[in-house]
Parts: sequence; C-alpha cells; structure tokens
Amino acid sequence: MKSKLLADAAGEQTFILVLDPDEEAFATIGKFAEERRLSAAALTALGAFSRATVGWFDRSARTYKKIPVDQQCEVLSAIGDIALDDHGKPSLHMHVVLGLSDG
Repeated sequence: MKSKLLADAAGEQTFILVLDPDEEAFATIGKFAEERRLSAAALTALGAFSRATVGWFDRSARTYKKIPVDQQCEVLSAIGDIALDDHGKPSLHMHVVLGLSDG
C-alpha cells in the first residue's frame, strides 16, 4: 500500500491510499487507521476487487450474512466510516456497490 497526505487544515486531514493488487482492502485500511491512531474518519473509495465478500445484517439472527463474490468486480461506490470500538481500536464500517460482469 502507498499512502499520501493530501491536505491538513483546521485539524482535518485527507489521505489517499493506493492498495497493491494482492492486498485485502478491509484489513489494509483497518491497519492504516490503527497505525495513524484514527478515532473518527469518513472514507470514500473506488477501484476493483479480484474477489470480495459482502453481506447484509439479518436482524432476526442478529448477525451478518456473508455473500461471496468470486469474480473480478468494479467498485462503483464505497462509503464508510471509522470509529473506535468498545476496546478503543479503530473499527471500519463500509458500504459498497459492485459492478459485476453481468451488469
């Protein structure tokens, strides 16, 4: 991963991250947040995944149901945030829209 600080004004910083093709996005972004000791952040992203796992929250089961996407996909939109979890560590929450080969 490469990262660069793009702006730093009024206590707010803006970074750009460029992940390597073999890096797992969620873990890499989480590690960056932990290393930078981020306590609150907003994120947006675009790009592509060679494969992904997305999910939805099943309220009756009180857990996330995982949906594997085992194909190349475009990240049409990704938005999310980082906030501290119950243990004081940065926790990433992200919503994505993926473009698949069948449109």
